[in-house]
Amino acid sequence: MQLNKPFATVTPTLDGDVLAVLASADATFTISQVHRILTTASAEGIRKVLNRLATQGVVLHDQVGRTNTYRLNTEHLAAEPIMALARLNSAFLNRLEEHLREWGKTLRYAAVFGSAATGHMRRDSDIDLILVRAGDWGREGDDVWGHRVTEVARLITAWTGNDGRIVEYAADEFRAAAAAGEPLLRDVAKQGLTVAGTRSWFNAQLRPASGRFDGVAARL
Repeated sequence: MQLNKPFATVTPTLDGDVLAVLASADATFTISQVHRILTTASAEGIRKVLNRLATQGVVLHDQVGRTNTYRLNTEHLAAEPIMALARLNSAFLNRLEEHLREWGKTLRYAAVFGSAATGHMRRDSDIDLILVRAGDWGREGDDVWGHRVTEVARLITAWTGNDGRIVEYAADEFRAAAAAGEPLLRDVAKQGLTVAGTRSWFNAQLRPASGRFDGVAARL
């Protein structure tokens, strides 16, 4: 699936894209406003979709002067599943957070990065996850950690249909990579979505080697 295009999981048509726009805000939209968001669709195609959805009652159509406006009918029986689909990205991140919380103190930090974080996923994109392990937990801890890493990769695929690509660092490996200014860590600092630990801790580990990070996409 494409986390940035959640309705594509159930329909490849323009209808899903239009519904995603309407479900994104409790507001009315004109055809031109929807068109500015869905730049690859034609205004005429958007108009046809909106009118078709209005005949189903899913969309409320009104006219202000000569301007047609549309909004999602939140009282419609289909509104709840439509809004749930629109929130699939947040639902995925929340579910991942809940799962990683069970790892306890063995996990120091985790973040989704790459196309899943930047909103540029394709249908066949991997979902990239960085894991930073806390300390040295011995051989038994290694076995538990290995099992957990395998399981979280499996869960990501089960939840989304995409391969989970895990990048893992032991504590000493992470310190060495941070000191060397590893580019992947810089990417995570700028665009990653935090799902375990805190972004402030992660950036603090990188600061001595590469200066202050803005962390503009932090999900604390």
